[in-house]
Amino acid sequence: MMTDQDHKHTGLRQTADKLQDTLGGMHGRVKAKTLGSHSGEAFAKNAAIGDIYEITAARMALRRSRSDSVREAARKMIDDHTTATHQLRSAYRMSETAGLPELPTEVDMRRRKMLEHLEAAPDEKFDDTYLDQQVLAHKETVDLMTGYASSGDNWQLRSVAESTAPVVQRHLAMMEKLHATL
Repeated sequence: MMTDQDHKHTGLRQTADKLQDTLGGMHGRVKAKTLGSHSGEAFAKNAAIGDIYEITAARMALRRSRSDSVREAARKMIDDHTTATHQLRSAYRMSETAGLPELPTEVDMRRRKMLEHLEAAPDEKFDDTYLDQQVLAHKETVDLMTGYASSGDNWQLRSVAESTAPVVQRHLAMMEKLHATL
C-alpha cells in the first residue's frame, strides 16, 4: 500500500520526467531545424535514431496501453517507421557522399531517457505519457523532414525526407487528436 509520501514522490518524479522530455524535445527541434536541415550525415543519424525510438516506444505501448486506439496507433508507428528505416538506410547506402559513417542502431541518451520515463510511467498514466512523447517526437521529426527536404545537401536523402514528411505530419495529427480524446 502506497503512503501519501510515496504518492507525492511518484508525482514529483512524473513531473520531473515530463519536464525533461519536454526540454529534450525542444532541444531536438532546434537541432533538427539547424544542422539536421542541411547536413546529410546529421539528418540521416537523427532520422535513424528517431525511427528506432518510435518503434521501441510503440512496442512498449502495445504491451502496456489500456486503449485500443493507442495500440492501433502504435501498430501504425511500427509499420510506418519500419518502412521509413528501410528507405532511409537504402538511400544512405546509395548516397553520393562517400565515407559516411554507419547509421546508429540504438537510440541516443536523450531518447533512452524518454524510453526510461515511458517504462516508469504508472499504468494509469502510461497512455498520457506515451502520447505526450509522441507529439514531441513527431514535431521534431516534422521539422527535420521538412527542413532537410527544402535545404538538404544530398538529393537521395532529400527525396526520403520529401516522401516521409507527409507521413510524419499525419502521425503528428493522429497523436494530437488521440491525446485530446483520452
